[in-house]
Amino acid sequence: MSQIFTINPRDPEPDVVAKAVEFLCDGRVVSYPTETFYGLGVDVTNEKAVKKLYELKRRDYGLPIAMLVADKAMLEEYIGRIPDSVTGLIKAFWPGPLTILFPAGIKISRPLTTNTGKIGIRISSHPVATAIVRKFGKPITTTSANLSGYPPSLNTKHVQKYFKDKIDCIVDGGECEPSRGSTVVDVVDETMAIIRDGAIPAEQVIRVFQQ
Repeated sequence: MSQIFTINPRDPEPDVVAKAVEFLCDGRVVSYPTETFYGLGVDVTNEKAVKKLYELKRRDYGLPIAMLVADKAMLEEYIGRIPDSVTGLIKAFWPGPLTILFPAGIKISRPLTTNTGKIGIRISSHPVATAIVRKFGKPITTTSANLSGYPPSLNTKHVQKYFKDKIDCIVDGGECEPSRGSTVVDVVDETMAIIRDGAIPAEQVIRVFQQ
């Protein structure tokens, strides 16, 4: 049976955040609101939890899953030095719906990179998502709370419809505004490729990268 905790989406209550973090520490799956959709989070360093996430979503193991960090210090802990070519993008669009592909550090579960050696990362602009990551002290996965190939969840009713009682913990932060999802860019080789055009128009991202 899923445990559902209501939270203030603008000013998350610390006790509710702590409850969600307990589930993450136990290797379980947490659904939480982001600035785009409701996401599914597990500990990125826990391979069993990552496997459970793939099975829950019925997601092809060849498809990577991104992660959230709380700040630049956490980012550097998991990927190493931040390339100079990326700092402009980070300043312009983080926190926010821009996912940047970085070389994955050794702490990150290999299945998340699907043997590419890369991992998509962003800092969420949603107070609940960021509060959970900061309290947990480690990155968590961010992948839309839906079965693969189906529309994303904008509220907890959608999450429950997809997963019934298979989600361990749902943090209810109310309705998410309809979104195209995060824009995804690959800058690993010092050039930039748009992997997915999303909430931030690709031309804006390109313009900042070229400055």
